[in-house]
Amino acid sequence: MVRHELPVWVRRTVLVVVVVLLVMSLAAGLASARMPSAASRATALNDARRLWHAQGVAHYRLVMQAPAWCRIDAEIQNERVLHVYKNSCPGPAQAVTDLFALVERMNANPNQQYCGPNGCECVEQRFAQAEYDARSGFPTKIKMRRQRATNWDGLWQYMLAHGLPNCLTPPDTEIITVLSFQPLG
Repeated sequence: MVRHELPVWVRRTVLVVVVVLLVMSLAAGLASARMPSAASRATALNDARRLWHAQGVAHYRLVMQAPAWCRIDAEIQNERVLHVYKNSCPGPAQAVTDLFALVERMNANPNQQYCGPNGCECVEQRFAQAEYDARSGFPTKIKMRRQRATNWDGLWQYMLAHGLPNCLTPPDTEIITVLSFQPLG
């Protein structure tokens, strides 16, 4: 019986590919372990919203960045914009209930997957990662999280054409940061 051995460079290439795929799988598993579930995000939103309504703050001033390179300073009464002191942002001033609604819209389709920016070798889920004020419940920070994972169905075709994909999760995109909240009258 004749034994045919593969050339050394082929064996090394296969070994490197297997090791890289194992490391990518481990990294994706660790990243998804830290990702809050859709249920926990919905619970946090509902708890914060209840706390906000329990405070009964009807008149307040809200200063925020939306996004980070601009600023909105507005007076809100009964969840309607009463006066805008400054707005260098592309969007309008928003009340706290508008911020809750934004988080809810961003989390409306928690299981929908989108192709990554370079094609479908990577898929991503997009959702709001929000932080809430512990005393009043209003959102203090809203970020867009894009959690990426390898699309195993299309991976081999992509690798043959382009090499290894970059399916690392990018940094969160800050959407809104509340700089100050001041109840009035």
